[in-house]
Amino acid sequence: MKNFIRISVWLLLFVSLAGCHGAAPEARDDRFTVIAQDMPYPTDQYIRIGYTLRMWEYEKEGLDLQQIDILDGDTRATLFAIGKNELPKIYKDPLPVNPYYPPDKLDHYYVSLQLPVPLGRPIPKSVTHRFHFRNSRTNRDLSLEGGTFLPDQSMTPIVIASPVRGKNWLFINQSTMGYHFNAMFFALGKRGTGERFAFDNLQFDDNLKEYFHGNPAKNESYFNYGDPLYAVADGTVVAMRDGLPENSGNDHSVTFKDAIDLAGNYIILDIGKGRYAFYAHCRTHSIRVKAGDRVKEGDEIALLGNSGNSDAPHLHFQICDAPDFFFSRGLPFVLKKYTKIAQGGQDVLPPPKAYENAMMEQFTVISFE
Repeated sequence: MKNFIRISVWLLLFVSLAGCHGAAPEARDDRFTVIAQDMPYPTDQYIRIGYTLRMWEYEKEGLDLQQIDILDGDTRATLFAIGKNELPKIYKDPLPVNPYYPPDKLDHYYVSLQLPVPLGRPIPKSVTHRFHFRNSRTNRDLSLEGGTFLPDQSMTPIVIASPVRGKNWLFINQSTMGYHFNAMFFALGKRGTGERFAFDNLQFDDNLKEYFHGNPAKNESYFNYGDPLYAVADGTVVAMRDGLPENSGNDHSVTFKDAIDLAGNYIILDIGKGRYAFYAHCRTHSIRVKAGDRVKEGDEIALLGNSGNSDAPHLHFQICDAPDFFFSRGLPFVLKKYTKIAQGGQDVLPPPKAYENAMMEQFTVISFE
C-alpha cells in the first residue's frame, strides 16, 4: 500500500560520530550534522522525533553504511537501531533526472530519521548517533559517532480536525521513516520536503477485509470514492484547481504536463500561523470553494477522488509551512479525536479505543464520529 500515492515519485526522487574506536568522540563530528529538526509529535504508541542528517560522501572512501544506532547523548544508551535493510533512502549525487526541475548537484549525503520514544518514557535531553561502516578497501569495520542535537520539547504539533469522517478508515504512509517522510528533492538551490508528514487513506468494509468491491478499474468500486472532504480548521482558500481528469480505479491512465498536475484537483487552505493544509487527488468538478473563500472547520469543501498521480481513489493530505507542494517543508500534526479500531497485522481485534490530540501509527484503522 505504500505505493498508493505518487504525488511526485520522480520529482521527490522517490519525491534529510566521531573517530575510530579509541579516538576522541568529537574527531569527525563535523561529518554528521543535523540540519533540520521537527517538532516531536505523539501517536497512540510513541512520541516521534523527526530530523534530517547531512553526512560527508563516505562512499568515496570505500565505506558502506551497515547500521545507525540512535543514542542517548548523555548515557550513550541505544534508543533505536536501524539495520542496513531498514535504512531510509539516502540522497546522494547524481540524483535522478526528472522532466520538470533539473536536480541540483549534491556534495553531501542526506537522510531523514525518526526516533520513536515509547509513551511514558522521558524524551532524551540530548540525542547522538553511532554509525557502523564496512570498509571495502581494508575489509574492516569502522564505527563513528556524531550528529548530536537537543530535541526541542517547547514545540508542539498542530492540532486539526479530520479531513474525512465515518468509519473504517485505513491511514497509511504516516508515522514512519519511509515514504512520505523520507521524500526530499533538491532543485533550484532548494531542498523540498513538503510530503514529510503526509498521509494517504483507504476505507474498509465492516469486516476490515476489502477496500473495494467489484471491478478495481472503476472508481465507483472503492468504498471511499466520492466521500466528502472537510476543512480541518478555520482558514482561507489560497489556491485550488479543478477540472483535471481522473484515473479509472487502479488504472494509472492520466498524463501530466506540469509538476503540479501530479496533485490532480487540489485545495490549499491557509489555516494561520504560517501553516497550510493540502488536499490532493480530489474528484473532478467536486471542489466547492475558490481562492479567497473563508471556510470554517468542518465545512465540506470537496469530494475524495482519483485525479493526478494516484494509483486508486484516496486522499493525500499534508500540512506545510508554505503554499507550495514542492518547495515547502512538511509539518507534523495530530488529530483532535479518533477511535482506533485495528492495527495492521492483528488477527484478533482489540476493543475500540478513543484518542485525542494524537496521530496514529502506519496501517491503523480508525473511525470518526
